[in-house]
Amino acid sequence: MSVSNSIWINLLGSEVKFVQGAKFRTRIIEAGQDNPEPLVLIHGGGGHIETFTFNVVPLSKHFHVIGIEMLWHGLSDAPPIGDDRNAQVADQILDVVDALGLDKFWLHGEAGGASAVTSVLLRYPERLKGVIFESGWGGRFKEGTIKPSLPPVGGIPMGERTLQLLKDPTWQGIKDRLVMVMHHEHPERVPDELVDVRLALYSNPHTNDGQTRYYTASTSSGASRQGASEEDMTKVDMPVLVLWSDGSSGAGPDAGQRLASLIPGAQFKILPETGFWAHWEKPEIFNEAVRQFIQGEKVT
Repeated sequence: MSVSNSIWINLLGSEVKFVQGAKFRTRIIEAGQDNPEPLVLIHGGGGHIETFTFNVVPLSKHFHVIGIEMLWHGLSDAPPIGDDRNAQVADQILDVVDALGLDKFWLHGEAGGASAVTSVLLRYPERLKGVIFESGWGGRFKEGTIKPSLPPVGGIPMGERTLQLLKDPTWQGIKDRLVMVMHHEHPERVPDELVDVRLALYSNPHTNDGQTRYYTASTSSGASRQGASEEDMTKVDMPVLVLWSDGSSGAGPDAGQRLASLIPGAQFKILPETGFWAHWEKPEIFNEAVRQFIQGEKVT
């Protein structure tokens, strides 16, 4: 792997640290603290803050960027899981921004992290300047309005694959799991260093326990019944950007278009040849779209 693609070379200029809030201890990546516009980034299920390797420092040229590691992920706290995990992560997000002394902020969420964004959006809209959904929102589309999701890479759902992996974390198993979040034609986007980081985390007893409980809850029979409705999204009154992949095993671009169509004034953009990790796979396109959106420009 070339130096330019190294995780820690790309994160030079940022701070990786723990924030102790009123409720939780959270690991974050932070940069651009002198900029007036705060932007919070939330990764997807199974992830960790290194997913934002190619976003934090470039976006910090314009914004105060905070990448948050979700509860039960990485080295953040892993409390008991309640009836609504998304609401717990929403509370964690506010816990972090409160601890950092921030009031209103822009909020991004990818895949499973986007579900927590929806929870913040509906429960605490007064704290938000606007939101960015990336290939997810955690809600329920009306039946027949979108195409069925593509089958998962390898034929095993991501939650089940992760639970199997947590029982016996191996380097190749971790790599195969990471390939699932990339565009289906680009497995080369998973560098060895990323595999090493995730293997270290999944082998950590704290992380392993948190992830096992998280995915056990997410694959339970009641998990799919949670989430916002289409009607909820028609009442949103703030700037919204919907970014969607065209090559993941989740819902296709038509789902992103449907979501954007429900929200008054929302902008929509497909990130071409990407999977769930568009921010990693096409960071220049992702970062520019985010910059345009927050700075009030039309996203092109």
